Amino acid sequence: MEQLQAQSREQKTGNAVKVLRNEGWVPGIMYGSDMGNKPIQVKGRELDAALRHQSTNKPFRLNVDGNTHDVMVYELQRHPLQGNILHADFKKINMNEKIHTSVPVLMTGDPELGVATLIRHSVEVTCLPGNIPESFLVDVDGLNIGDVVLVSDLNVPPGVDLGLESTEVLISVLPVKAKSEESIDAEQEAEAVAEKAGTANE
Repeated sequence: MEQLQAQSREQKTGNAVKVLRNEGWVPGIMYGSDMGNKPIQVKGRELDAALRHQSTNKPFRLNVDGNTHDVMVYELQRHPLQGNILHADFKKINMNEKIHTSVPVLMTGDPELGVATLIRHSVEVTCLPGNIPESFLVDVDGLNIGDVVLVSDLNVPPGVDLGLESTEVLISVLPVKAKSEESIDAEQEAEAVAEKAGTANE
């Protein structure tokens, strides 16, 4: 389980929050059923590093002013252009109580024919926080057009309950779309123009 160091902070807005971010901190909130909203701050570099090693659907250990809490990342707000984290919400959890979360579905390999398409990008699960899978990895090697991968085909660890019917389709192998006549004509015209330009420059 990834660990993060955090500090309590005063509830600030406007320029004060901007100064905080300029100093490398990410403002955040920690909350839970046994506590109110607690304003905190974590180092942006440490948070980025932790998220590279562990996905947000797994529990983190958050140390706030010397007190340790088990939490889930509930929400991350990112800059729309730069992508850096602007704000983080952490929800306090009990490692002995089941929670609901989503687990991403990932593909590996290539079909024999066609293109493997994700119908569902994630699956809802219910389990203890320590049993949450990092992802559901599906091997599509050797599949052909018309083949599908169902929820029942997933390799589900013990103690994990899925929130979907076993017959739900997760991945479908579809035919490769043929290029339309218009797109072919446009490509040929572009090639002809490029060829003329090259001849003129010789």
